[in-house]
Amino acid sequence: MDSLSADICSHYVPAMPSIPSTNRFANRSIRDCARDHMLMVMRCDLCGRTVNYWAEDLAKVIDDPFHEAHVPPWGCGQCGTIDYMSIRWHLPSAQELAAGLTVRRPVRQVVKWIWRDERV
Repeated sequence: MDSLSADICSHYVPAMPSIPSTNRFANRSIRDCARDHMLMVMRCDLCGRTVNYWAEDLAKVIDDPFHEAHVPPWGCGQCGTIDYMSIRWHLPSAQELAAGLTVRRPVRQVVKWIWRDERV
């Protein structure tokens, strides 16, 4: 394997180091994944739930433009923990897309008011 192929996972996407840097700006962000049209796969190792997201959708929903791609943005929707969450990214193959890959997409944002009773 030549040095060029060892440093990239495809001709368009540079490989991430196996250990993320302590400098968050040196790590791949979710916006980087969105630019490369990646699929983000979040998995809870406690309950086994797996959810696919398009990186473009996550980039719209997450407020931090430099959110690191190896850090899950939220906990599991089923068991409620973030401690066992893992996230990875990849380009889906044509076979995966043709087989009917299920991807969770945002529909709309809901703002909810919380009320309380006060004595005047």
